[in-house]
Amino acid sequence: MNINEEYFFTKDLYLAAFVKAKGVRLVETVKQGNIATFGFERTDNLEELIKGYFEGTETVEAIKFVEAVKNLKNYIYNIKER
Repeated sequence: MNINEEYFFTKDLYLAAFVKAKGVRLVETVKQGNIATFGFERTDNLEELIKGYFEGTETVEAIKFVEAVKNLKNYIYNIKER
């Protein structure tokens, strides 16, 4: 996981799905072999969302989370390797 000034990058599919389900905009996905890196727009509350994810204090609707996981899996399956 890497947080820079503009974007947040992660290789963790479930963290990416959580962030996406919370409404943070996905801006880039890079696939290298079997590994995908997801890049999200950095928002004012992003660090708190991530902290809450790992501490188990932040929640998301189950249907939104499942939908985000499916969408990200389909997306990485269909993108070309860089």
